[in-house]
Amino acid sequence: MLACCFAVTGHHLAVAQSPNHVADPSGPSSGLILKRLGARMEAGLSLEQHLAYLRHFDRIDVDHDGHHSTAEYIEKGAYLTPQARRGIFQAADENGDAKVSRAEYVLNRAITDEAKGILLSMDEDRDMAVTWSEFQAHTDLGPSEFSTTEVFDQLDTNGDRSLIIPEFLRVWGRWARQGQAPANVRLDLKREQELDRFWQEVSITVQEGDFEGYAATCHGEGVLVSGSSSTSYPLAHALVRWEKGFEDTQSGAMQASVDFKFSHRMGDATTAHERGIFRYETKKNQETTVDWIHFEALLVKKASGWKVLMEYQKSAAGEHEWQALQP
Repeated sequence: MLACCFAVTGHHLAVAQSPNHVADPSGPSSGLILKRLGARMEAGLSLEQHLAYLRHFDRIDVDHDGHHSTAEYIEKGAYLTPQARRGIFQAADENGDAKVSRAEYVLNRAITDEAKGILLSMDEDRDMAVTWSEFQAHTDLGPSEFSTTEVFDQLDTNGDRSLIIPEFLRVWGRWARQGQAPANVRLDLKREQELDRFWQEVSITVQEGDFEGYAATCHGEGVLVSGSSSTSYPLAHALVRWEKGFEDTQSGAMQASVDFKFSHRMGDATTAHERGIFRYETKKNQETTVDWIHFEALLVKKASGWKVLMEYQKSAAGEHEWQALQP
């Protein structure tokens, strides 16, 4: 079969078509198209959705090996038809190993459910098909960047000037994966980006002397472990001890900052284990103090965001160790 490719040239979408007009855009172009159509993919995956997908995955994974086999999903599945289940399975099995992992399943659901929602939002007469006029009325691809007509033609693989869900998903799914990292890498990156924002928020609360904001980053049942004193105690007790420093920072009597670098990061949708060094600096009465501390943190994700469940301040680190870690 001959392929059709999108290529971005300046601010215009050039379309090189071969006779059968099969959609096969390049990675950067397909990603831009999807964003213009409102796609967020894994970035838009909420905790509630993620957990719902995992629960559904586990119901089908009857042998609890962390994968859906063809027997589990296609042959013994209870949803749709065997033919439809085979199509979904093949779309989710991005590495072609005849198994669908938890990450592959979750990402496929995130991509397809979002795509369905976007298509159905254009379906004004609710007939489960989007005509060219409906697509045009609900699509804004930006001035002089992409042609709405050309994008519609690529999605309309049978050329009937109407988009139905299976047809739409076949092209959308290919575009959503074109040139992208594997599912597990994409979901790990999403978690790390969320955690980067979390640690940035911790830094901001320390710098601004925002005690309530800092306390909100800690789990109510959190634990602080101190390697230097060989003790552990509730984070709530540590917060009482630290509150004066926040008050001094907020009043201007002291300046404080904290930064984080990581050597080890792992987790899943709702848990994370982070290991690295934090740098804590204070300035008070013209005196500057800097501490570098090896630390580990266990975090859990709640509806309100990530929370520190355990902070282990292991031992003093050196500036050279800090500098050796990548930002």
